Amino acid sequence: MIRLPLRIGVPGAFFTVFFAAWLASAEGRVGFFLDQLKNATDFRVRTQAALALGASDDPSAVAPLCGALDDSSNSVRSAAAAALGKLKSSAGLPCLRDHLTETNASVRSVIERSFTALQGSSTWPSKPPPPGPNDTFYVAIGPIADRTGREDKTVEGIVGATMQEKLLSLHGYAVAPQGETAPNARRIIKQKSLRGYLLQTRVEPLRSGANGLTVQVRVTMWTYPAKALQGEFSPKLTMSGASAGDTESEDSLIKMAIEKAIESFAQVTASTN
Repeated sequence: MIRLPLRIGVPGAFFTVFFAAWLASAEGRVGFFLDQLKNATDFRVRTQAALALGASDDPSAVAPLCGALDDSSNSVRSAAAAALGKLKSSAGLPCLRDHLTETNASVRSVIERSFTALQGSSTWPSKPPPPGPNDTFYVAIGPIADRTGREDKTVEGIVGATMQEKLLSLHGYAVAPQGETAPNARRIIKQKSLRGYLLQTRVEPLRSGANGLTVQVRVTMWTYPAKALQGEFSPKLTMSGASAGDTESEDSLIKMAIEKAIESFAQVTASTN
């Protein structure tokens, strides 16, 4: 649930707008806040929208929040930087890095804190090798949403590293570097006659029961860099005798689930080649 901070002395219309969003569905709320962040004329509305997106746990919020780092309002830029840190997605690192030269000291301080936090919470990515002459597919590893509730914040790194390693082990697959711009992606794909895909991942809450520990991941497949949805792979694995809190078992199941998702992705791309 998205919790909105109370604002004292703000006109009633402001509360009416955000209360309406509170009552909407989760997906509708995110879409509403994305629209408010982009189009609202009142900087206070854009500020609250940025904060709400930071609490949404939705990877699709990263790009709009990155765009908000160029907002005309110091308050909005600061809220966007804080929100990127709260989302804990390494996809926010490139734009935070690009704004470390922010001229407003207060905003720059928030950007620096979020940038440092994201750097410290992820052991991934390592830079992949460039596409080779025998490669056919160019795959970008997109935002990774961790809904496991684990406090060690290592799930994103495990998923990203496993995904990259598995893709590079397959014949004909190259991996795009993190933070690559759309123009660069289009240039590489055109020059090397590649087919581009984007993979976005969500790791669902861990489940313990009589049958053991269950992990499910959802990997959505998009064209790249156009981002047209192509499909989803949702492997679910259970390990008997294990339970939530057993991080070694959790890590093993997450890795195996990601590998299965990549294998399914490769089967689909091979069938359409």
